[in-house]
Amino acid sequence: MTDKLRIPERREVSAAWIERHTDYLLNELADAPAAQRRRRRVVIALVPAVAILLAATAFTTYSLTREPKHLESIGCFDQASLTANMAIVSADGRDPVAICSEVWQQGALGGHAPKQLAACVLHTGAIGVFPRTGENTCGALGLAPLPASYAAEAKRFAALQSAIVARLGEPASGSSERGPQCVGKTEALAFVRRQLDVRGYSDWEIKIAGGTFAPQRPCAEPSFDTGAKAVYLIPASR
Repeated sequence: MTDKLRIPERREVSAAWIERHTDYLLNELADAPAAQRRRRRVVIALVPAVAILLAATAFTTYSLTREPKHLESIGCFDQASLTANMAIVSADGRDPVAICSEVWQQGALGGHAPKQLAACVLHTGAIGVFPRTGENTCGALGLAPLPASYAAEAKRFAALQSAIVARLGEPASGSSERGPQCVGKTEALAFVRRQLDVRGYSDWEIKIAGGTFAPQRPCAEPSFDTGAKAVYLIPASR
C-alpha cells in the first residue's frame, strides 16, 4: 500500500452499504496509532459526505453545535459543500487545516490543492475542512468556525491517546499489524484509569468491546470515542 491513494469517481451508494461500512470506517480511524497518523494515510474510500453524516447520526439529534465533540478524526472535503466527497483521516493534535493540506498534497482528494482551507464544526460535532470560498466559508455552509479553544484540547487529547497506545501497543490498522505489547485486561483497566484521572479525563468511562478476554485473545487494544467520553478495550490475540 502506498501513501498516495487514487480516489475513485463519485458514485451512488446504497443505504445498506453505508450501514454495513460506517462502523468499520469509524473504528478504523479510532484505532489508527499516532505513529501511523503522522504519515497521514487515507485508509478509507470516499463516499458522498452527506451519506456518512446521516448514517452516523441516525440515532442522534441533528442540531448546530459550536464546540467540536469528536477529536479522533477529521473530514477533508473536496468542495465547499456538505454534500461533497470527503476523506476521513485521523487527527494527531495538529491544526486540521495542516492535516487536510497534506491530504490534498498527496492527491487523495483529486485535482489541484486549494490555496486556502477553512476548518468548521459540523452539525455532528465532528470537524470538517473545506476549500475556502470567502471570508466566512463556515457561515455560508450554516456551520460554526473551529474555535480557538480546539488547539489546546486537541493536543491534550493527543497526549492522552499517545500515552495509552505507548503502553498497550499500536492496534492493527489498515496495512499494519498490531504492536508487540500484550497487556491483560486487569492491568490495562488500571493503567487507562490512571491516565484518564491524571490528565483531566476523570469523567470518562472505560468499556470492554468486541467480545470477552480469553486465552486466545488476552491482549487489550485501545480505541477512543471523545463524543461518548470513553476508552474501549478490545480483546486481541498476541
